[in-house]
Amino acid sequence: MKQFILFKLGLDNYAVEMSCVREIIKPVKVIELLGAPEFIQGIAKVRDGVVTIVDLRKKFEIAPTDEGEPRIMIFESAKETERIGLWVDDVVEILENDSLEKVPNIIHHGIIEEIIKTTDSIIPVINVERLFSDDVLTWLSSANLDLAN
Repeated sequence: MKQFILFKLGLDNYAVEMSCVREIIKPVKVIELLGAPEFIQGIAKVRDGVVTIVDLRKKFEIAPTDEGEPRIMIFESAKETERIGLWVDDVVEILENDSLEKVPNIIHHGIIEEIIKTTDSIIPVINVERLFSDDVLTWLSSANLDLAN
């Protein structure tokens, strides 16, 4: 049985595996970064480190909502300098579920590969490695190279 954190983006629920989440915090002051893609909100000081904050609503053009309590989910990373936080509209609950289904082959396999089935609904599961392996980490890597020169 896997554990998932359910969260809201706009009016819809999504999930990530709990094992990849380092912590969930209330919103903090975010400093904008010049030259960053629009979906990168900026950087924030969290405890003794710096976290890059990503807004998936901007990345996937999801309308924001005033419902819920915004949170930042900070994810584990192999490199301490590449800690990433997702700004979400609300953290709904922790869900234990083993009723996962692969996304049908007719649907493009991007960052969502599985769906949780509950008695009332289906919830897309975001593959965090895929989400962060594309433009976010590419941008972070290029920014680190630019700073080194």
